[in-house]
Amino acid sequence: MMKMLHEDLGFVGNIWVRQNTMEAIGDTNGGHAHQHDHVTLLVKGSVEVQVGEYPSKTFVAPTFIVIRKGLSHKFTALEDETIYYCVFALRDIDGDPTEIIEDRHIPYSLATTEPNLWEEFIEWRNRQQGNK
Repeated sequence: MMKMLHEDLGFVGNIWVRQNTMEAIGDTNGGHAHQHDHVTLLVKGSVEVQVGEYPSKTFVAPTFIVIRKGLSHKFTALEDETIYYCVFALRDIDGDPTEIIEDRHIPYSLATTEPNLWEEFIEWRNRQQGNK
């Protein structure tokens, strides 16, 4: 039986990262399309990638794979324990980039170091970006 295991996902700023592990040869992500371009970082193993009606192509780690928006794509493991990461910019409903920071992927919590540190950081970052 083919299966796909999503081990971890998270985001910081406007970057979404999802780690995917395909446990056995032949495991697949089932195929899907996105409304945005994204990159896949293949860090272990090898995959066959089928994009739309184009001929499939083999990729071997370490490498990255660019997937253009609107194209259906399917990854199939060619090795056991193949690991890849999907990476793309988070967008709001209008398609504009948006920012989120998830505390569990920060080695320390800003909220626990100093009570006002997070707010001070946001103010500093907004000044750096020319925002009010």
